[in-house]
Amino acid sequence: MNFDFDKATLRPDAVTILNEAAEILKRYPELKVEVAGHTDQCGKDAYNQNLSERRARAAYDYLTSNGVDAARLSGPNGYGESRPLEDLGQAFPACKSEKNRRTELNVQN
Repeated sequence: MNFDFDKATLRPDAVTILNEAAEILKRYPELKVEVAGHTDQCGKDAYNQNLSERRARAAYDYLTSNGVDAARLSGPNGYGESRPLEDLGQAFPACKSEKNRRTELNVQN
């Protein structure tokens, strides 16, 4: 699920994805997932690290408040700008990448 620039607020499309993920996790109780937050490459590393953690926390909190047992979730983990899906560098505004501004649910088993 993706985020708006410099935001950790769940958008309606993210809520839809998280609702689907919660249903899948309820249907398959053996599944465990990592909740991993990421940012684009704009801004300072330390700021982006914190932002990625807030994004992961938003998804984690949504899942746990919608019936997913926290014991099945690894994280929330923030990776800042260290794992871009597309490397656009740090020059503004080229660094703005919605694809990189994301939280992933990575299956752990």
